[in-house]
Amino acid sequence: MKRIAKPVSFIIAILILLFSVLSLFGISYYVGDNKKTVIKGFGDIDWGIDTTGATKLVLKSATDDEMDASALKANTKVIRNRLANYGLNDYEVYFVDDTDEIVVTVPRTIDCDYSSTGFAKLIAGKGYISVRPSDSYTEMVIDESNAGAFMTPAGETAQTVLLDSSTVSTASYFNYAPEGDTKYHYVNIAFNQQGTDALYTLTNSLTGQFYNQIISVWLDDLMIANPTVSEEIPDGQLSVSGVSMTESKAKLYSSIIAAGVMPYDMSVSSIEFVDPVAGYSVSDIFLIVGIAATILITVLMILRYRVFGGIALVSVIGQVAVLVAIISGFCIPGRTFLMDISGACALALCVVLSVISVSLMAHTLKENLDSGMGIRTAAEEAIKSSRKNIFDINIVLIIVGLMGMLMFGSAGITTAIFGGFAVSSIYNFCFVLFFGAVVNFFMGYLFPELMLRSLINFKALNKPSCYGGKNND
Repeated sequence: MKRIAKPVSFIIAILILLFSVLSLFGISYYVGDNKKTVIKGFGDIDWGIDTTGATKLVLKSATDDEMDASALKANTKVIRNRLANYGLNDYEVYFVDDTDEIVVTVPRTIDCDYSSTGFAKLIAGKGYISVRPSDSYTEMVIDESNAGAFMTPAGETAQTVLLDSSTVSTASYFNYAPEGDTKYHYVNIAFNQQGTDALYTLTNSLTGQFYNQIISVWLDDLMIANPTVSEEIPDGQLSVSGVSMTESKAKLYSSIIAAGVMPYDMSVSSIEFVDPVAGYSVSDIFLIVGIAATILITVLMILRYRVFGGIALVSVIGQVAVLVAIISGFCIPGRTFLMDISGACALALCVVLSVISVSLMAHTLKENLDSGMGIRTAAEEAIKSSRKNIFDINIVLIIVGLMGMLMFGSAGITTAIFGGFAVSSIYNFCFVLFFGAVVNFFMGYLFPELMLRSLINFKALNKPSCYGGKNND
């Protein structure tokens, strides 16, 4: 049997426990009343519609004309694409043909400087982008991030459109920190060849009318930036920012622009708040139940398989910690995943998967020991025989999870068949299940194997009774 150094088991356990503490509690500090999160923990997980409630917008045609199913479908597709671009995985978007309505439902808690209502209104807006001369506006208001927002172009700015959505190819956002902790957030608009040529003509340092002049960029009636053109723009990439531009705003604006203009004009006919399905704190209950279940599993494993109880404890804690890190975003800026009840169920299933994997190895080892095998031979055979079973289980669940994400990652026909929430709920379940199965290759097999090979090198633990077997010495 391949020998592993004695300290390996303790090194693995310590590293997993340290990562678990970091993953579950995170790292954050306060600057005045503002919380700065360095590493996200369990408390930073964003919960979805069924646990926090939702904001529901109903859209109707902006004109007196009726909209047919094809028009409603086209608008619905644009809204879904915008939400997908933003990375929101828990939402409901569908159209009602009989009433010519589109229903847009988003969680009350969204990682955005806009409230859920403001977020939904922008997502469901026309999405028309325009580049205009100067930056004259009709009204200034205070938006939901307590920053000034300039609304409705006026004067020459209203009369002239230099570039618009017809020449936009796509959009994205990025952050730039030239010095210290000061970080600037940019919306980058990429134009097609026609727009690229026009933009270069406008900004050419020799003949460009707007070189060293102010231009403004508008999303419908909202001015998102008013930069001064300080250099030529020959590549069709217009990157704009502003004092009130935050990362979530840049992400939202670029998501809307990249999805294109809504083909048919619609307006908001009603707004309402939807109560959560669960009238209690799911996160608190999940945490309490998880701790209780982990203790119970450990006790039962110790009673039956002795040392494997400790291995199972490390495996379960590691499995949960890595999945929490994936769900919360951990160190990934701008990461958006909304956990819901279905995702919590998948997380519980992944914990069971980890226990099953360790139990397969432990049970096989116990049977080998009971049959009279020596401790090292029994351990080697247990590792080999459990390898295929664990591999097969994980591969099947990875395929199921991956297929589920591909099928339910966008609405398609599933909304009509399963209902609007099915898309996000099934996607969330499959997302957690997929990564749970991937992580289980390490937490359910590789690390338990290394720990077992290490532990049996200790004289005190090199006995069948330490693993639930009969002492045949």
